[in-house]
Amino acid sequence: MGGGHDDPNPGQRIKLMGHGMSSPLEPELVREVEQYRLEIVGLASTHSLGSGTQLLERGWTLFFSGVPHGERHRAGLGLLIAPQLRRHVLEFSPVNKRVVSLRLRPGDRCLTVVSAYGPNGSVEYPTFLETLRGVLEGAPTGDSIVLLGDFKTHVGNNSDTWRGVIGRNGPPDLKSSGVLLLDFCASHSLSIINNMFKHKGAHQYTWYQDTLGQRSMIDLLVVSSDLWPHVLNTQVKRGAERSTNHHLVVSWIGLRRSMPDRLGRPKRIVRVCWEHLADPSVRGVLQGTRGG
Repeated sequence: MGGGHDDPNPGQRIKLMGHGMSSPLEPELVREVEQYRLEIVGLASTHSLGSGTQLLERGWTLFFSGVPHGERHRAGLGLLIAPQLRRHVLEFSPVNKRVVSLRLRPGDRCLTVVSAYGPNGSVEYPTFLETLRGVLEGAPTGDSIVLLGDFKTHVGNNSDTWRGVIGRNGPPDLKSSGVLLLDFCASHSLSIINNMFKHKGAHQYTWYQDTLGQRSMIDLLVVSSDLWPHVLNTQVKRGAERSTNHHLVVSWIGLRRSMPDRLGRPKRIVRVCWEHLADPSVRGVLQGTRGG
């Protein structure tokens, strides 16, 4: 896909940001998100205890979920909502320290927005995705879906194999947990929109480690198939790192009255596993079928 648009008409868009932060309650947070004119902000690694809501300065509201009281302050995440959207919030679901969801109705469309904080290890990844699956399957029929957060994995850029799930404009790195995430997205008709738009590398990589010379794209924005045609742009905004080694990831989504309703559950995207043709037994079955 081509390069994105500039910030569209504020009355016709919602501006999202997925970003890993170590301390969401720093005084600079609200000033920073207002500087970038953000409206829904995903926060990860908040190290918060328990779950609930907190009113911040200038009318912003933090919906957070962390570890139970008495446990070590690890993980934790939240969603920060702009004052103009607060009255449109319908439901808040603090699932656990890695998944939190919020349902809201900005205009004529209901959104289920999920903030996620993936595990580092591949062993825990299936459990993490099962939690996400439960949240999505519990969302009311017809809701548009937005996932955002630090997924701790690489999804590559093989847009031929994963057509409709990812784009070709991104780093090629792919991990086993990334394949699990791609298959999860395909099964729920979701698109990872970070690499759908063509940008310079500086506006694609979301995490960096200067001392080791490393960088990667692990903070992802994911939308349901009905929203993807209305994504105007998605890119990294450098210069707002604060106390983290993650860059801002900002996306503009146009919410117009002309958008079609998302009726029923999404159909599964079928992926053709061409790599299985390397197995002689699979080739033999296919050749026998064709010969019959």
